[in-house]
Amino acid sequence: MASPSAEEFIAALRRVEEDGDVEAMAALYAGEAVLRSPSEHASLTGPDGARRFWTAYRQSFEQVHSRFHSVLEGDGRIMLEWTSDCRTAAGVDTSYSGVSCVETRDGRIVRFQAYFDPAELHAAAPVETGMRPVGRAPLADGGRATHAGSDASA
Repeated sequence: MASPSAEEFIAALRRVEEDGDVEAMAALYAGEAVLRSPSEHASLTGPDGARRFWTAYRQSFEQVHSRFHSVLEGDGRIMLEWTSDCRTAAGVDTSYSGVSCVETRDGRIVRFQAYFDPAELHAAAPVETGMRPVGRAPLADGGRATHAGSDASA
């Protein structure tokens, strides 16, 4: 079975964003798949984890539409650089950008990792989005940045 392509992943994402339908997206994930994101405190697994992740993602917004700036694909990997334009659940218009890394094997997604700064969403609507900043580290200029890849931010 051929692994999901970037085009298939984006088509499933469109169904999530436009219709709130997470089933096409959940069907792309293997039983052992691991999903991680700065918006989750722990990894989620399998199609059920994907269903929970993408449902929470969509429920964070009144409206959301992702634009893709760069899509790379090959050797069981997909990398998507994106900007999502959205209206938060609190009715605030904003956008945020990031990168999603997808690994596939035997016709299914086995790893999904999103990298973005949840503080961008937190600043737009701190309570209502459900997206929360986690895992902070100081910047050279005294500011703070969120690290999506740390275990604390899974």
